[in-house]
Amino acid sequence: MNNNAEIPLIKEYHLDRLKKCIECIDQNAFRRENQKDCILKLYPDERGKSVAHREKSIFRGMVIPSLRYLGLIIGYGDFIRASANGKLLIENQNVDDELNRRISRAVIYETDQSIFHFIDLIKNLFPKGGIPTSLSVGEVIRRVSESIEAASNLQKRERIKKWLSILKQVELVTSSSSSILLNDQETMSLNEQKLVQTLKDSDITLKDPEAFKGYFLDSYSQLGRDSAGVVAIADLREKVSLKMLREQRAILTEGQFDKMLRQLPVETESYMISFGKPMGAGEKLFRSNKGEYFKTIFIKSYKRG
Repeated sequence: MNNNAEIPLIKEYHLDRLKKCIECIDQNAFRRENQKDCILKLYPDERGKSVAHREKSIFRGMVIPSLRYLGLIIGYGDFIRASANGKLLIENQNVDDELNRRISRAVIYETDQSIFHFIDLIKNLFPKGGIPTSLSVGEVIRRVSESIEAASNLQKRERIKKWLSILKQVELVTSSSSSILLNDQETMSLNEQKLVQTLKDSDITLKDPEAFKGYFLDSYSQLGRDSAGVVAIADLREKVSLKMLREQRAILTEGQFDKMLRQLPVETESYMISFGKPMGAGEKLFRSNKGEYFKTIFIKSYKRG
């Protein structure tokens, strides 16, 4: 991690509840009022607060920002829906408990690598086969806080603790207590066994490029029928990842999709891929090998003979 890196505050850090919130978003895609009502039902009103107050503090102030920081939703206002990674977390077709846990770890690991970088930092605190094998949570927080930026030490601690809590819930780290939110006195360590499996699940060199290409072209063909062949890459990520999960039990996160797409030849004897840039700012854009950012894709097929 670079010095003075900023990290977000994930206010809703209970992973099971986050998944239920994603289900609310997904079941009511593009229907903000329904999304709000569904999510507020997950949080019992024990103090008699008004709906307007609860919408502001829970829906707009806690849940939506947390899901957005984690990359589990896309869109704004009346156009919010689950992202491909969000859909992966709540997928249950042909997914058993163990595969579900591996999916959660792969998605959270990807987020950690792109935003927090805590896993790499923690790995350096616990050298493989060395000493120490565990540290107090307070010591880990102190070490990690040296590498992040926040207005105060209190804000640093809150951000770190909540992300460590999420890492614990997906079993990438372990601690000496059963509580979700870690306290300074308990000890924690890296779960090397789970991390090794997650690294394998995240390694695109272990995935079949021809299988990916087949799913990619098939999914593009299906999505492009109603859009004159112009397909949003965000939609393509979702369709390919879910098809591969359901049919092959293969984990393909958004980041892995983008890496494999960058490896596909742009032009062959049978097709040519063109990318479209966004009009203005965009969300979850695809970054090409040249560092350019794109929102849509168009594939021209060449007829043989």
